[in-house]
Parts: sequence; structure tokens; C-alpha cells
Amino acid sequence: MRATLMDRADGDQIDLILTHPAHQETLRALIDLIRTLRACRSAEELYHFQSRLRGMVLDTEQRRSAISRQIKRLDRHRCLTADAPELGTSLDRTDRESWILESDVYERIWRQLKSIADALAWKVFGYQRNIIVALSRADAPGPMYGKTGLAAELEVIETAWREKREFVLHHDLTNVIRVGDVTVLGRDGWAWLREIKTNQRYRVPAQERLLADTSQVLADETGELPSGYAPVRTTIDYRTDLAGLRDILGLAHARTGIAGGVVSSGRAVVAASQFTAAGRYTAEEFGTRFSAELDRVRRRIGADDPGHTLTLLSIDQAGRTLVRPPWAIYPIEPEVAASLIADGMFFAVCMNPNKIIDSLANAGVEGSWLQRLDGTEDPSKPLLNVAVRSGNRLWSTSLNFAAIAELMLELIDLRTWSEQVAAMLSGEFAAGTRPWPCFAREARVWA
Repeated sequence: MRATLMDRADGDQIDLILTHPAHQETLRALIDLIRTLRACRSAEELYHFQSRLRGMVLDTEQRRSAISRQIKRLDRHRCLTADAPELGTSLDRTDRESWILESDVYERIWRQLKSIADALAWKVFGYQRNIIVALSRADAPGPMYGKTGLAAELEVIETAWREKREFVLHHDLTNVIRVGDVTVLGRDGWAWLREIKTNQRYRVPAQERLLADTSQVLADETGELPSGYAPVRTTIDYRTDLAGLRDILGLAHARTGIAGGVVSSGRAVVAASQFTAAGRYTAEEFGTRFSAELDRVRRRIGADDPGHTLTLLSIDQAGRTLVRPPWAIYPIEPEVAASLIADGMFFAVCMNPNKIIDSLANAGVEGSWLQRLDGTEDPSKPLLNVAVRSGNRLWSTSLNFAAIAELMLELIDLRTWSEQVAAMLSGEFAAGTRPWPCFAREARVWA
């Protein structure tokens, strides 16, 4: 699954990206942003935090636009414009590949900053995943820079704060909140989704229906979203092995750069800090040491068959998923969370596939793998079939790669996850309904 830039890039390009001055400056800014967001307690603090973050995102989008112009100019005329910005590196300014690298760096910075905005959204909505699911079911709005309606949206945000001291979440700032333009957080505790139009004569009926129908589902806490999904909060408490992840990440960060260990039955983690390891290993030694640690922990959890094992890396995930919690709200130190966002640190989660099947069976679910588990899994195809028998009836469905990635990267307790799968196969949903299960009391983990 070589789907991300960090998968596709060679070692030299990855080094150029991670050591780019703008990328390193952003990493330092991310640490401060995470600390500040976690400390926000009032509407005023949220308002000022959002304003600061919006300025950073707009600056990044303006830079990306300027870089894009130079690439197009080189393609058409083989020269730069007179007002071309300086590169952040000492590479040849007349070489198209230098600008492609610059574009890759700022695209990553843009996603990293928007992942902080996603963390803001999770905080504002009380870490309730059903709300995040509901409000993510629409098309991405695209960059704010140069957007026609931006001024009108900012006026609503500023007016609400100036006149009523109400915080208004700006949806375009995030990657995940896509229904409506803003959410007004009233001082009475209520929240209102709003669509902002510069000219009221040009309101779009489809957008109005999406807003109204989504708001109704959230208000009633039942029903089906326009997308066809039905967010369902079960009574199953959200439990994880994130404490084990935190400990192993901390060891990798503080000691030799690579650390691994078993965090629960059938699950192990290997973490790496590229910054800590830089002074200790060559690139080749780093790769060899990391692979050796993976092999060691796989043996310990009985997942050392190369043709039947599950391993997932955290690399280049920031701002790419809609309903998975952003790294900034993980219960880890701000420096570590920022390093995960910027890929200065990463981790691999290994799981024994047989343990997953056994855990499902204990919850009354029959499970069978639909693909060979050797690293060649196709994320566009179903990965795991699950079924529950009730009398003469069989309730079954298939889980895609995203569902397994949630289990692994969030380190959800395997028994808890299996019970949630069983709950979704209970037969309580009408035919054709696509339930989106959400655990109870997630805020205890993320807050």
C-alpha cells in the first residue's frame, strides 16, 4: 500500500523534506499549538487560538499558490516569473524538480496545520465521534486562500465574538468538518450549523437540505444521514492500549531512537524517532535495527509468519483521514504528538491475525480473512468477513481496510472492538442501513 508521499519518495527526498527549514519550523510551531490547544478552556481562548491557526493556514495556502504558479510557468515558458519567491533550500531555482520538492513540503505543512484544526473540532464537539462522522459526510471545500466567500464567513465569526462573545468554529479551517460553513457555539450550550452566503439569492437547495437533514439526525441522535450512514453510539465503553503506545514512543524519543514492546495479547508496537536516531545510526543501520525490532516483537505475539501478519505504519497520516482521531489529541506528550504529525517520529503496530479471529469468536462472531495478509493488501477491497448466526438467520458484513486501521492505529482494546462488531451484527438495524458504530465515553481517552 504505497499510497502516500512518504511511501513513494526515496530516502534522499524524504531527508530533504524532513530537513527543509520550513518543515522544521512548522514542527516547532506544532508543539506550541498543541500545548496551547490543550490549555484552552474558554470561548475567548478558543477564538484567539483559531485566529492564530487560520493565519498560519492562509499563509501556507498563499505560499502553495505561488509555488504552483512557478511550476506552471516553468512548464510553459521554461523560466520563472519576476516575483518568484525564494526557495527554502539551496537547490537550483531554475530546476522544475526543486519547485516540486517545495510543493511537496508545503502540501505536508498544510495538512499538518489542518490536522491541528481537526483536533480543535474534536475538542469543540466534546470528542463525540458520532458528530465528527455526521459533519464529515460532504465534499472537501478546498483552500481558503482566494475563496470568494471567505470574507463573509470571517465577518460572521468576528461579529459573533464582538457582539455576543460566542465562539464560532470555522469549518474550512479543518479537514474533517464539511457540512455547513460554521458552527456557532452559543453561550447557552447549544450549537448551530450555518451556511454562509455572500448573496442570499444564490443559496443552493442541496446544501440547505444537507445542512437541515444532518442537523436533524444529530439533534434526534437517531436516523440516517444523507450519505446513507447512521452514526450509532453503543453502550460499549471505548478502551485502548494507548498507554502502552505512549510508553514505547517515550522510550524511542528519550533513548536510542528505536523501541518496541508487546502492549497486549496479540499486539505489539515498534516506535522510532528519526531525530533521536540521527546521531546514532546510518540510514542503513536505522532500517536494519527497525526491521530487527519488528521481527522480535512479531515473534513474541506469534505473528512471525510473513504470509499471515498485520503491520501498519503511522507514517504520513496527518490530515488524510476523516473520522480517525488526529495525533494532536492522542494522550501523549505535545513534542511526541507534533513529531508524529510531522513524521519525525513514527510507529508500527503489529497484530496476530489469529488473535483477532479468536477474539471475535469469543464475542459470538464468525470471522474470516478475505485477503492474504503479507503487506500486499488492497485497501479498496474488503479485508475481513464477519457474521453472527441467530437461529436460522445469518447476519454478515465485510470490514474494509479502514476499519482494521482504526483497530490498529487507535490501539482499540481487541475485546472491546470485537464486542462492538458483535453489536453491529445484532440484527437491530433495518435492511439497507449502514450503521457507523461509535463507542461510549470516548472523551475519557482523548480529553
